[in-house]
Amino acid sequence: MILFSEPSLLNDLGQGLIVLGLVGAVSLFFFPEGRRMLERSLGVLFTLVVIGGVALTWRAERLRNADRDLTPAQQATLGKALGQFPAVKFEVLTSRGDKEAHSLALKIVDAVKAGSGAMPLFDEKVLSPPVGVVLVLGKEADPDHAVADTVGRLLMAAHIAVISDRTVELDEHTVRIVVGEKP
Repeated sequence: MILFSEPSLLNDLGQGLIVLGLVGAVSLFFFPEGRRMLERSLGVLFTLVVIGGVALTWRAERLRNADRDLTPAQQATLGKALGQFPAVKFEVLTSRGDKEAHSLALKIVDAVKAGSGAMPLFDEKVLSPPVGVVLVLGKEADPDHAVADTVGRLLMAAHIAVISDRTVELDEHTVRIVVGEKP
């Protein structure tokens, strides 16, 4: 299961609505001769589609510009949720080059430490981290998706884009949290 929260999807949908609405509105308004009431109503509908597209694009831009941050309450909730998985070893990776991502990674490290009682492996020398936050699980780790669902939902509630992935490189009880730049 992939958890994903991406403002660019809203942006693309908004741009598609804008184009569709403008094409329809232009075709109806430039050729008004002999138009009936139904066709003029269609022109109003196309105009509303354009307005909806602009609103979606505006909302996506606001989400993209919002700082990814964990409040103390969100950090405590994340720590408590991570504490539900005592057999899981957590690793947090990020890049020092992106201050916002680095700050978020440090807060996640603190949440892991508070929840599990142990300091996770923390590497801040990742050269090119992926966009957003990626939960990388071992191939056989988390078969019922409990860790990915719990952690992913808490991060998405904090308006942090999250996706999960599996790899054979990790031990089966290891979850790597890679924090990259904002999407």
